[in-house]
Amino acid sequence: MNIQQKCGTVALLGEPNAGKSSLINALVGCKVSITAPMAGTTRDAIRGILNTKQSQIIFVDTPGMQRATNLLEHKMNRMISGAVKSADVICFVLDVNHVTDKVLKKLANYESFGVPVIIAVTKIDSTKPAKLFQVLDQLKQYQFIKEFVPVSALKKIGLDTLIECLEKYLPEGEPVYDDTLYTDSTERTMAAETIREAIINQLRDEVPTGVKVVITKYETMQRTTNIDADIICDKPNHKKIIIGNQGCLIRAIGIKARQKLEELLGQHVVLHTYVLVREGWRDQTNWLQD
Repeated sequence: MNIQQKCGTVALLGEPNAGKSSLINALVGCKVSITAPMAGTTRDAIRGILNTKQSQIIFVDTPGMQRATNLLEHKMNRMISGAVKSADVICFVLDVNHVTDKVLKKLANYESFGVPVIIAVTKIDSTKPAKLFQVLDQLKQYQFIKEFVPVSALKKIGLDTLIECLEKYLPEGEPVYDDTLYTDSTERTMAAETIREAIINQLRDEVPTGVKVVITKYETMQRTTNIDADIICDKPNHKKIIIGNQGCLIRAIGIKARQKLEELLGQHVVLHTYVLVREGWRDQTNWLQD
């Protein structure tokens, strides 16, 4: 058993589509947060747990910072604030290809939070060294930043360095979670997120982030898990898009989601999906309670 002397929470913050979910998955070594090539994928504070010989690091993947236009987005922004307040370390995830004055201005706000701030400069595999060095020079003006680490979640570059860097600033303490866990999300929650990931990746920008997945049945019998899921969308035309011509898209979504669920659960999955319209659900408190 590992003799761990440190334990703490690291909040992963940053702009939408900066690579926070990909980074937490790479750091933990397991799929704990869904990913998609579009902004606004993450909605909840997803926890990934990494156990090393020295520490237990509890990563919190947060939604990307954005201007809220509905109750759902207000809720997402409150999650970011909550994650910051409870964090022992802030890891600001900065896409090396999208460093703007607006992003750097937001970064400057974290000086007043009183916790160590580390910058993970992501997606370095997709840029030239000259661009990376330019970004690192820009970051040097912020003296409150403890360290900045260039990383690539895709190529697994710089991850060990980032972990060692974060460990230095964790408080001493006993592990919070059992060392066999890599997330505190339930299988039911992960099933809903896996289905939503399949929807987003299948449809991309055709249907915006106004899709919610509700698991209505989750039963495990011997080597089979039976799952029924309601796919809630905002508008009738979104329902038509999700279903597709003669059901072609909903079948493709179901096939992809079932494959991912079988990888996740390690057994056969029977999945039934139903597409429902609940207009304006993102502004209805009862739909946001869960």
